[in-house]
Amino acid sequence: MDLKSLRKKIDEIDDELVDVISRRISLMPEVAEVKRRENVGIDQQDREREVMVNIRKKAGENGLDQDFMERLCLRS
Repeated sequence: MDLKSLRKKIDEIDDELVDVISRRISLMPEVAEVKRRENVGIDQQDREREVMVNIRKKAGENGLDQDFMERLCLRS
């Protein structure tokens, strides 16, 4: 594969990343609404901890920086 083709693949993956992060963020208002409707506190430390453990595990398995992935996922 030549450099142009590799760069095209990277650009496609970047587009996918932005789309996935956008979809994740777009769910947040709906989550907040369900929490409000069901009278569930906004801050769910058990759920946040569960997400963090899963993200760090998956990141580690894929050779990614666990701290970066945690920040990316828990802040978006």
